Amino acid sequence: MPEFAHPFVLWLILPLLLGVAWRWFSTPASIAVSSTKHYTNAPASKYFAPWHILLFLETLATIAFIVALARPQQGVELMPQTQEGTDIMLVLDYSNSMDAFDPDPSLSESTVRRLVAERAIKDRLDVAREQIQRFVKRRSADRIGLVIFGVDAYLSCPPTLDHDHLIAKVDQLTGSLLYRHERGTNIAGGIGAGVNALVNHSESRRTMILITDGDHTVDDEVFTPEEAAEVARDKEITIHTVGIGSDNPFLDTYLRSSGASIQFDTRNLEKIAAITNGRFFRAKDNQGFEDVMDTIDALETTSRVHEALVFQRDLYPLFLICGAITLATAFLLRHTLLREIC
Repeated sequence: MPEFAHPFVLWLILPLLLGVAWRWFSTPASIAVSSTKHYTNAPASKYFAPWHILLFLETLATIAFIVALARPQQGVELMPQTQEGTDIMLVLDYSNSMDAFDPDPSLSESTVRRLVAERAIKDRLDVAREQIQRFVKRRSADRIGLVIFGVDAYLSCPPTLDHDHLIAKVDQLTGSLLYRHERGTNIAGGIGAGVNALVNHSESRRTMILITDGDHTVDDEVFTPEEAAEVARDKEITIHTVGIGSDNPFLDTYLRSSGASIQFDTRNLEKIAAITNGRFFRAKDNQGFEDVMDTIDALETTSRVHEALVFQRDLYPLFLICGAITLATAFLLRHTLLREIC
């Protein structure tokens, strides 16, 4: 049954019908003639005469225009939409070592220095930011959030379907967001913050992607990385771990002067993934990181039924067309078969 966007307009039909009733039963206009011998006798009709046809057609046309003005619509149709989706928490290392570069090993040191100075090579944080944005854009059906961790962990964005907002948060991840002394590697804290962000969601599939380029170097007050992974497992959260960076990175001035060591033992990341039935990946360069994110993208698919979509189809064009045709018919009859004497 159709619904109306502006049903109050239909009240106009009432005075229209009253006016038509008065016009229908009113006495037609009369004229005086000198002789009636050329006219044949015919009984007068108070209730129906040829001119009533015109009145009837014009009334129908007016009613059709009023109904169109009320904007009739097809009944609401609810169509739940099923897409592939899951809740995903991206947990990103924001330590100082993320400022390191992983150039092509065939390049000389002088060439690498020149390319770094010209900003022709991206550091690990830039590469991670680029790949995260690419990953998010491909997962339109997922609620995705972001945690960054240094010495402490910070929830940058809770799981959301507003991916434009999430990408804007990722754009803000520059090396100056935290002070140098705040940029440690608290993997346990990062996992804990990711778990806290996911536990309030009821999806059957919840996933965390931990991206880091170093060992756990901060004594967390609550968990070790393995204990945090066990909590995630108990909450039915799968953790995929991604170790990024080459074995021989190029260090900027600060990292060289501070004697930072970029080497890390991937066995800890393998253990974290194994505890939660996830997978460990190693990405030594930009292309490797891209391949890893593509693999995770293929792994994480879960059916989700989104909120019902409402479809409404306007019917007023049909009434406008019918009204126009009826009015045109009345106009033609008035000037042909039912022509009136003026």
